[in-house]
Amino acid sequence: MSVGVSLFLVLFVLGVAWVLVVSCRALLAGRRSGRGPVVTWQLLQVVGSFAAIGSGTGLSVPGGWVTLLIAVAVGVLLMTPSVVAATSATGSEN
Repeated sequence: MSVGVSLFLVLFVLGVAWVLVVSCRALLAGRRSGRGPVVTWQLLQVVGSFAAIGSGTGLSVPGGWVTLLIAVAVGVLLMTPSVVAATSATGSEN
């Protein structure tokens, strides 16, 4: 049973990585379709960082703060007017 769970987790993580790679390529190509999955991933990182900070053990607290700062920075940068314009249909025509 442990092998099945492990195999599922490996395939799931590879699937998430694939979605993030495709989303980043879409953002670099100026398509808005990549913003949703990347923002969703950043929100999941924020939740995970709160859990790490709340655990209060060892290196998980500073790691949680670093993760939180990176996730918030990426999330804010994805919502800046220049990125929104670059990845929207109206921004690519200008």
